[in-house]
Amino acid sequence: DHVPLAVVGSTLVFEVNGRKVRGRQYPWGVAEVENGEHCDFSLLRNMLIRTHMQDLKDITNNVHYENYRSRKLAAVTGNGIDASKTKGPLTRSPLAEMEEERREHVAKMKKMETEMEQVFEMKVKEKKQKLKDSENELQRRHEQMKKNLEAQYKELEEKRKQFEEEKAAWEMEQRVLEQQRLDSSKTMEKNKKKGKIF
Repeated sequence: DHVPLAVVGSTLVFEVNGRKVRGRQYPWGVAEVENGEHCDFSLLRNMLIRTHMQDLKDITNNVHYENYRSRKLAAVTGNGIDASKTKGPLTRSPLAEMEEERREHVAKMKKMETEMEQVFEMKVKEKKQKLKDSENELQRRHEQMKKNLEAQYKELEEKRKQFEEEKAAWEMEQRVLEQQRLDSSKTMEKNKKKGKIF
């Protein structure tokens, strides 16, 4: 007795008499979506979801899905048109299509393998270069340390030679002083014997 249904839909929420309702604003007032006096939305919802849910499922499964599946299968076997992918009927057989896909896949895999090998070779070269640079740096530091040690050794040798020379000169000086002392003591003894005292 309510068919045809008068349905009002809205995404806006308004406040009516202190409560928030979904509806549409008109110059004469608000048409509420959930109010049965304004709209048949609640009747339609009850009819579809509560009363005729099984009919909705059956029609969706038996009619809509079967029609969709038939169109897709006809497109794959080459007997129909797949409107979502082609603009005309397919002329190749499924085996030819599968072979073409296999060739594309193999080509894609080879391309990926080549790219991966190039990346691997590039990383190996970078690693080798880093190792070579590290080896050169270690060699340079080793040479520098060797030069520093040689310079220190040379400096120590010069200091040792200088010390030896100073030691020899000091010893010579000590011997000369000792000789002079002996000579002076001998002279004093001779003078004492002669009776001359300084």
